[in-house]
Amino acid sequence: MQNRSHESAPRVVVVLLNWESADETAAAVASVQAMDYSNFSILVVDNGSRDDSVARLRPLTEKGVELILSPINTGYTGGCNLGMRRALELGAQYVWLLNNDAVVDPGTLSSIVALAETDSTIGLVTPQIAALNEDRLTFAGGVVSMKERLYNETHDPAVAEEWNARYPDCGLVIGTAMLVRAELIRRIGVLDTRFFAYFEDIDYSVRSTQAGFRNVVDRNSVVHHLEKNRNTKPFEIKPHYWYYTARNESRFWRKHLGLSRSMRQTWYSFNGFLRHHNRLRSRPESAHAILAGLWDGWMNRGGPYHRGVKMPAIPAALVAFYSHRKALQPRPAESL
Repeated sequence: MQNRSHESAPRVVVVLLNWESADETAAAVASVQAMDYSNFSILVVDNGSRDDSVARLRPLTEKGVELILSPINTGYTGGCNLGMRRALELGAQYVWLLNNDAVVDPGTLSSIVALAETDSTIGLVTPQIAALNEDRLTFAGGVVSMKERLYNETHDPAVAEEWNARYPDCGLVIGTAMLVRAELIRRIGVLDTRFFAYFEDIDYSVRSTQAGFRNVVDRNSVVHHLEKNRNTKPFEIKPHYWYYTARNESRFWRKHLGLSRSMRQTWYSFNGFLRHHNRLRSRPESAHAILAGLWDGWMNRGGPYHRGVKMPAIPAALVAFYSHRKALQPRPAESL
């Protein structure tokens, strides 16, 4: 694919969020600067780092990178929102929210912008996501529908295509490398800061489709990113991830369906995270983080994770009783 000239290519602002990870951010900036797209700029938001990140990142400004400093950690949502608002001030036609631990190929931005430009109703675009230093896909597409009360992701392109055919207006993108049309931001606003981190991209996908836009996956590009697979590598995942995902999944359903209509999805979510909790008994901080996240989700609380947070004693005892009873129930006989 041949790139358009600087004058005709849509203006893109690439937003990277840093929190005490200057080496990763600098590496991500270097990979972005090597892209072949002709009309982009880079914006790094430091999200209240308490280490020497700012001093280490400041030299990037000599290479044309803009650095925004937040005095406090406002979460993934708050930090990205600072970047999105600044990007609009700079006249961006697209904002590319890119995780600072992602690795991009030179043609990635050219490919996803070209896809977005094929249809003005495309609000969000993501490349496929692969594991770091591997060709194995971890995200090939997804579906989210409040009408069907459905949310799912897949690493299989064939499954993703099947879902896309079945639910053409219910596309899901994830925030690892999410290209956002500026008109969509002006229409629906920025990310929901009540999520703080995780599930804000699922929420944004829903808000995009509700505003009449489509969310699509670019089959011609791949971004590599450190995998957080809670099913195959739960012990490698940090407690804050467990807290936010357990909390925000139930809050997501409650936000879009209301308290009563979200009960079934919340119950499924609870049982799923309870299985993870039981697997992580040898990691007490992670196990407690799951229960605390479930509790705060039920209470509809937002905000940051605090290390050592726990579910209150009485509901924790009830959860333990339910978990024990469930473990004693006989499993259904396997079909031959």
